[in-house]
Amino acid sequence: MSDFNWQNRPVIITGAAGFLGRHLIAALAKAGARVLALDQAAAPEDLPSEVEWLQADLMSPQGMAQSLDQGPGPAADTVLFHFAALSMPVDCARDPERARELNAGMATALGRAWLERGGRQMIFASSALVYQPVEDGGNISEDGPVLGRNAYTEAKLAAEQGLSSLAAEGGLALQIVRLSNVYGPGAHTGTVVLEAMQMAKAGQTPIMRRPGEALDLLYVDDVTQGMLRLAALEPEPGRRLVNLATGKGWRVARMAAEVSRLAGVAPPPDDESQPGYGYRLVLDNSRLRRFTGWVPQTEVTEGLERTWRAYIA
Repeated sequence: MSDFNWQNRPVIITGAAGFLGRHLIAALAKAGARVLALDQAAAPEDLPSEVEWLQADLMSPQGMAQSLDQGPGPAADTVLFHFAALSMPVDCARDPERARELNAGMATALGRAWLERGGRQMIFASSALVYQPVEDGGNISEDGPVLGRNAYTEAKLAAEQGLSSLAAEGGLALQIVRLSNVYGPGAHTGTVVLEAMQMAKAGQTPIMRRPGEALDLLYVDDVTQGMLRLAALEPEPGRRLVNLATGKGWRVARMAAEVSRLAGVAPPPDDESQPGYGYRLVLDNSRLRRFTGWVPQTEVTEGLERTWRAYIA
């Protein structure tokens, strides 16, 4: 937890039942924040007693308005974390129109409604996948070229653009956080780490689709701390764009080999002949470190072990 005092600080989290939402709720509840959790799903059984949960349809203007009006404090003093979205690219590919509505249209509508209620501070979870892929390159800074190469990235970029316009014209204090490859207990089964663990748990060598890729594997607890440090900054009207990442690349095959070791199965091959070799999606995190002093605390080997233990429990 950052040094910022979260005691009684009002916070709203959309997408509260999702992977990031659940972990952020736990951290904020422990810190004493007053949290309103919004999601279409029912409240989980292990919800901290001090957290208010509201089943909300944020795609409905009426549902969105009613939800924001039930905030835990004055809107001007409240931090709004927006995580609600179709979070998996494969789901967006199946229904591109729904992806645009949920991932772009809802985000912009939420930002507008938040401003109308006197809200100032909003943190939006975007993705490293919006960056144009590089071959044998270095770490990608926030100034790196972006590319809407599928329904998921097109919707994320449209949301960034819509919210950025609100920040420029309406005074929203917006922070766009481009997350690298997040993993940890409770992650979606379609993520690369959980795909490896599924195979390993079944006693199989994890044979990945693109084992030669170098990805920026970021443990979810480090994401939570980074988000909280950003939220603790003094709100300033306008857009702030930051990468939340380790800045270190791990080949998918190396990750799969570590999972194999944890599971006691044979590791996959790891050489230059593997698909994806030379592709690198690793982000430069120097801007975030400069703003907040945040550095990731969890080494990948440690994070994988924690995730594996939770997965097989």
